[in-house]
Amino acid sequence: MTGRRAILLLGRLLSVLLLFLAWSGPGMAEDDQSRRLLEEKRVVLAVDNIYPFTHSSLIYTQQQATLFRLTQGVIGRMHGELIACSLCTQMPNALDGSLTTFQDEKGRLVTRALFPLLPNLRWGDGTPLDIGDIEFGLKVARRFPPQVLDTTGITSRILSMRMVEERRLEVLYDGVLCKEQLFVPPPLPRRLEEPLFDADPATYLDRSLYFRERNNPGLYLGPYIIESETAPKQIRLRRNRFFAGPAPYFDHVDLLFGSAADAEQGLLDGTIDVLLPKSVREEALIRFTKERRDRFKVIWSPSSTLTWLTPNFNHSALADRPVREALYLALDRDAMVQNLTLGTSLVAPGYLHPGLPAYTAGFPRYGYDPARAGALLDQAGWHRDKMGLRRNSAGQPLQMTLSYRAGDRSVGQALANAWRAIGMEITLKEETDIIGVFRSRSFDMVLSSVTYVANSPSMPQYFVSNAVPNEKNGMRGLNFTGYRSASLDRSLERIDKAGCTRDDLRVAWLGFQQELMADLPRMPLWFNSLGTVFTSRLDGVGNPPFGDPVLTITRWRPKTAPSP
Repeated sequence: MTGRRAILLLGRLLSVLLLFLAWSGPGMAEDDQSRRLLEEKRVVLAVDNIYPFTHSSLIYTQQQATLFRLTQGVIGRMHGELIACSLCTQMPNALDGSLTTFQDEKGRLVTRALFPLLPNLRWGDGTPLDIGDIEFGLKVARRFPPQVLDTTGITSRILSMRMVEERRLEVLYDGVLCKEQLFVPPPLPRRLEEPLFDADPATYLDRSLYFRERNNPGLYLGPYIIESETAPKQIRLRRNRFFAGPAPYFDHVDLLFGSAADAEQGLLDGTIDVLLPKSVREEALIRFTKERRDRFKVIWSPSSTLTWLTPNFNHSALADRPVREALYLALDRDAMVQNLTLGTSLVAPGYLHPGLPAYTAGFPRYGYDPARAGALLDQAGWHRDKMGLRRNSAGQPLQMTLSYRAGDRSVGQALANAWRAIGMEITLKEETDIIGVFRSRSFDMVLSSVTYVANSPSMPQYFVSNAVPNEKNGMRGLNFTGYRSASLDRSLERIDKAGCTRDDLRVAWLGFQQELMADLPRMPLWFNSLGTVFTSRLDGVGNPPFGDPVLTITRWRPKTAPSP
C-alpha cells in the first residue's frame, strides 16, 4: 500500500508540475514581453522574408516601403498611396487656395501647389532641412528614367520650386494636377549626398550612403533612424530625437526578416509584437482571427492593393491572348476569396477598385467558366492527351512555372490546382527576391500585388510601352510583362491630361480599363484587405490608414504605460 500511495502521490505531483509549466510558460513569456515594451521601450515587428538592401526612393516592395515610412519623409502623396504629406501640416487643396491652376505667359496650363511644411524640420543629426535638400532630391530623380526613382511620373512635370515664406514650399507643375497626384521627390541631405552624386551621376545609386552607410543619422527625417543592421535578418531603428512630428513612445524598433513560420512562432512566444501584412500567411491570419482573440488583435484594413498575375510575354503560350483568357476563366475567384481571405477581399471586376472615382463599368467581365476555358485552349491548338495534359501539334506540353512569395503559398497552390484541372502542367516556385525575378524577366508567371490610386500615373507605368525593363532604363522599368500597345499608350496620354472631376476621370480612364480587360496583359484577381496581427499588450493600434500600420506607430504604446 505504501508503495502504491507513493506512486499515486508522485503522479499527482507530476500532474501539478505539468499544469504549472503549461500555465507559467506563456505567462512568463507575456511578462517578459510586457517588461520589454514598458521598460526597454522596444517593439519588435516581423516585416517580411525579404531583406530590404535598398532604401530611399527605390520603393517597389512592402518591406522597403515599411523602412522608408519609419525613417523618411515625403512632400505630397507617397508612391501610389493616398496619404497626407508626412512633412506638411496639410495637403494643398482648392478650398483654401493652396492649389490653383492658371495659364502662364506662354499660354500653357500650370498647377500651383503650396505645401505648408512642419516647423523645425531637421535631419537625424540635427541639421535643418532647407530648400537645397529638396532641390537636390529633385535633381537626382530627374537624372534617371521616370520608372527608377519616381513611379508616379510626376517629377518630370515639376517646372520650379521655391520657398515663398519661411515654411511654405511653392511647386509649379506643367498641366492640370489634382490633389491626389501632387508629389515632390523625397528630400536628400545635399551636404552628404551631393559630392557622391556629382563625382559620377551614372553610378550614384550604387555609391549612395543610403546603401553603403545606412546608419548615418543625417540621412533621415522620420520618427526613427537606422541604428544597426544584421543582414539579412534584422534592422534596429532608434528614435530620431530631432523628429518634427509627435514623439513616439518606443525608443527602439526591431524589424525582423525571416520565414512566416518563425514570425508566427515569435508572436506566440512573446518575442515579436506585430506581424505586418507580408510577414504572415493567409491561413495563419485566419487562425489568429478565429482562435487567438484573447492574446492577439487582428486588424483587417480594406485597401486598393490589387493581387494580380503577371505573365511574361516571352513565354510563347502566355503571349497568346486566348490562353491568358482560358487561365483566367479557370479560376473560381469568389471561392478563393472566401477560402483564402475569410471573404475579406473583393473580387476584382477590373484593374481599378470600384470605390475609386475613375472606375466605371462597360468593359469585359470574366467569371468562373472552366468549360469555356477548355474550349479556348482547344481552339488555340492545345488538346488533351490520354493523361489529360494539354499538348500542341508538336507534342509540347502546356506548362509554366508560377513564382510567388512565401506569404502567398496558399494562393499559389489554389491557382495551380485550378490550372491543372484544365490540363496545364504547373510548377510552383517560392521566390526570395521577387523584384529581382521581375527585373531580370526570368519568370513565366508571377503572383504579386500592387497598390495605387485611380488618378495617379503609377498604375499606367506597369503598361506603358517604354517602361519594359531594358539596358536604357537600367532594367528598372515596371512593364515586366513586355506588353506593348500603341492604342494603350494613347489612352495613358489621355489619363495624364485628365481633369479632376469624377466625370473627367471616368472618361479618361475608360479606354485604359476597356483595353486591358479585353487583352488581359495582366490578370486582376482581387483587392486585398490587409491583415495585421498585434499583441493585445499594445494600445493605440487602431485601424491603420490605407492598410499600412506603421503610419500609426507614433501612437503605439504598452497598455500599462501612462497616457502621453
